[in-house]
Amino acid sequence: MRFPYFLIIAFFTIVVSSQKSEDVLTLHKQFKKHIFKNADTSLYYIHQLKNLNRHSNDSLASYYYHQDLGQYHFVRGQMDSSEYHYKKAHAIGTKGKWDTLAIDSKIWLANHQYFKGNMAAMKNIYEEILKESKKANYLEGITTTYAMYAGQENDLRDKMNLYLKIDSLYRVNQKESSLLARVYISTANLYTQVNWNRDELRDYINKSMAISKRVDYPPGIYEANRLLVKSAMQEQEYDKAIAIYKEIYAQGVKYDDPTAKDVSNLGLAKVYFTQGTLDKARAQLNLGSYLLELPKGAPLLGQSHLLLSELWIAEGNKEKALFHLNKARLNPDPTNQKGYEIELLKVETKFYDMVQDFEKAYKTKIQFDDQIAARSQQQNSDRFVLEEQLKLKKKNEQELALLKSKNELEIQKQKSQRNLLLGGIGLTSLAGLFLFILYRNRQRTNKKLRDIDTLKTNFFTNISHEFRTPLTVIKAPISDALENPDLSSEKRKHFELAKKNSEKLETLVDQLLELSKIDSGNRGLMLEKNYPTQLIAAWSESFSYLAEQKNISYKTTIHNKEQGAWFDRDALENIVVNLLGNAVKYTPEQGIIELISTVENDVLKIQVKNSGKGLTKNQTRHLFNRFYQTDGQNEGTGIGLSLIKELVELHGGHITVSSKMEEWTLFEVVIKLDKDSFKNAKIKEIKEPLSQPGRRSIASPMRQNPEGEENKEFPIALLVEDNPDVGVLLTDTFKQEYRAVLTKNGQEGIEKALELIPDIIISDIMMPIKDGIQLTKTLKKNEKTSHIPIVLLTAKAGDKNELIGIETGADDYITKPFNKKILMSKVNSLITQRNRLRARYSQEVILKPKDIAVTSVDTQFLEKVQKILDEKLVESSFSTEQFSKATHMSRMQLHRKLKALTGLSASEFIRSQRLKLAAQILKSSDINISEVGYSVGFNNHAYFSKCFKEAYNCTPSEFSEAK
Repeated sequence: MRFPYFLIIAFFTIVVSSQKSEDVLTLHKQFKKHIFKNADTSLYYIHQLKNLNRHSNDSLASYYYHQDLGQYHFVRGQMDSSEYHYKKAHAIGTKGKWDTLAIDSKIWLANHQYFKGNMAAMKNIYEEILKESKKANYLEGITTTYAMYAGQENDLRDKMNLYLKIDSLYRVNQKESSLLARVYISTANLYTQVNWNRDELRDYINKSMAISKRVDYPPGIYEANRLLVKSAMQEQEYDKAIAIYKEIYAQGVKYDDPTAKDVSNLGLAKVYFTQGTLDKARAQLNLGSYLLELPKGAPLLGQSHLLLSELWIAEGNKEKALFHLNKARLNPDPTNQKGYEIELLKVETKFYDMVQDFEKAYKTKIQFDDQIAARSQQQNSDRFVLEEQLKLKKKNEQELALLKSKNELEIQKQKSQRNLLLGGIGLTSLAGLFLFILYRNRQRTNKKLRDIDTLKTNFFTNISHEFRTPLTVIKAPISDALENPDLSSEKRKHFELAKKNSEKLETLVDQLLELSKIDSGNRGLMLEKNYPTQLIAAWSESFSYLAEQKNISYKTTIHNKEQGAWFDRDALENIVVNLLGNAVKYTPEQGIIELISTVENDVLKIQVKNSGKGLTKNQTRHLFNRFYQTDGQNEGTGIGLSLIKELVELHGGHITVSSKMEEWTLFEVVIKLDKDSFKNAKIKEIKEPLSQPGRRSIASPMRQNPEGEENKEFPIALLVEDNPDVGVLLTDTFKQEYRAVLTKNGQEGIEKALELIPDIIISDIMMPIKDGIQLTKTLKKNEKTSHIPIVLLTAKAGDKNELIGIETGADDYITKPFNKKILMSKVNSLITQRNRLRARYSQEVILKPKDIAVTSVDTQFLEKVQKILDEKLVESSFSTEQFSKATHMSRMQLHRKLKALTGLSASEFIRSQRLKLAAQILKSSDINISEVGYSVGFNNHAYFSKCFKEAYNCTPSEFSEAK
């Protein structure tokens, strides 16, 4: 029995709440009724709403109190106060989950951005409004957004399409509003401008007038009258125009509207002047003499002076005519600049005729005729568009009539069903029970859908992981085969093709994994402090060569490189590289690609525009859908752009695409960079402060290792790159694990390599003075540097370019844009290979040059070292100074060379060779042990025994006995 009681209590609660809501809505309707007629009267209803909220703590009353007060301040021109109350109303509507009310407030907030001149902000808000309105199926939000789009649209065809769309939406839903009245007026205004199809013009004006009266919207009535009088003047119906102007004046007096009174006074004066009754025109202007005291920039000020100038010209008064003409020149009409300019030229021509300055009169007349011809040409073009739209409108009306009849049948059907459901509390209880069951079933359905989505995501994740294992197995033997110097050119070409496609497949697998992580919620943001636009400049430079190969004009405009911010570097790189890669792929030869990037107010903006075929509206609508391709001929998989969109939204941003067929396509990305706006993001700890953009960064050679050991020497990475942005990117990549040294061209790189003898060299190819190929040849032929692994890093992709680099002596070849992890992996792999050679040396009893040499030059160097040791090793006075002189190297160069080849310094190397020779003597002869040390160059037997035990873990005697 508890269930019915509960429903009865709930029913009465709903009834009481409904009563309060009706009171609030009644007060709101009264406010709307008076706001345009008498703003002070409307303030009374605002106070009533405030009292209702104060006594009953009604959130709905609070919402309408702030919403209506916002409109009151707006009508009064108090914009700051108006915006404040609309924000409060929006917050209340959002908190109460009143979708349509929150949207209403948001519309007014967007309009405030318009009056501030922030057009971009206004458009962004309206995009949100359209999205929310479609979700809530809110007609006013959808149509208001379309009306804004139409207002910003310059193309007449698109503008009219939007107006017709709004008209259709209201007709289908059988509703009316002040917005529809404004749309009809805007459409009528277009017909007035081209002076075409009077029947359509009157139809739109009459419909706007009728709706404005039905919804009690005085501004709509005023606008309709204004267009009626404009139409009457075009048709020379002066008596009708006078009657309408007088009606407008009466409206202005009734509603205390100064604009209506100003327009009617000036309008009547113009009509009387056109009729030739100059006395009446002057009397009317005298009646509205205050028009000449309007503030500078007021639309009617210039028109008033222009009409007065014409009056004085008609009466032959040169001085007064010129005075008012000059005033008219200084105060153009901002609402109709082109039309005002034509009127001004007409009056100036009359004035110059009157003062008999025929040269100026002729020139002015020519300008006037040109303007008239241009306007006539534009009117003809606009008439053609409007004629097309009129045909479309009639077709739509037929379709709407059919749809309306279907809707009426559906409505009648719904009424019949609703009548059957009305039966009191009992039937209400059944309806409540039905809704509860429906809700529970929906919850179960949603859970099943989520489970299915999870299974799908897990499937993609698992199968992507399964792909990675065979890919790794495939890539390993390919890489081994390519390292074989005896591989034929034909087989090398085939292996390189296989390697390239396996890398492409690996990239696709990585993209699938990235998408699956995002779907499952496991792909969070890893924020780090860096310079986003500087990184974008570096990544974008990598595409310059690809663009050059297709004769594409590639332009980049990067602002605020010095602006640091928090962002996910991998996500941003994915976004930029994918967008630029697509742009290069789809831009035809001799096309154009433009990249613009800037950081403003913790927001990163990226624009990538390319010329080409463009995209249709249908293609742009589905472009970011997974596995979508614009046509069946494309090479892509349809993953890249979907991944970009997911990463952008993960970073709190949005991406849009616009296009013009056969001309261009534009992608615009906006990303948030405010660390505080990402609650669940992880912060990547930076061990060192960021390098300033554009400066060289040389990491300290002495670092502290993870276990706290001091003075551990890091390997030296010599970076040779002429582009400063890429240089900083490379430095940032290597500085955590290497001593990174940056040089700006090949010549400087060679000099620095000979000075430092680095452990690894990463060099660009295309550079001034000496390029990367010349650098590689020079260093590989010099015995001081021949052992150093060199990685060529360049935008010159392709097997031919890669082969040239490898044949020159480079150890690896990586194309831009490079993957940071792959680059580091390859560099570490080369360093590891060198370490293996050193390990082999430490196991050998005697030096074997061919086994540990990297190049033929290294072999020659080691053979020279062997010859020097054969002659000097047994001399106890033989030192590192003598060793370096004998090899024609400095001590540091010899130290670095031997360290790279054997892992030992020069002094350690001499001692190692002496100990290996001593071990060989102990194994092969019966010489006295005390004499062995002296025979290989040690002048202290105790020191010899100590060193021997450290090397072989036993004394010389024990070693000899074990032979």
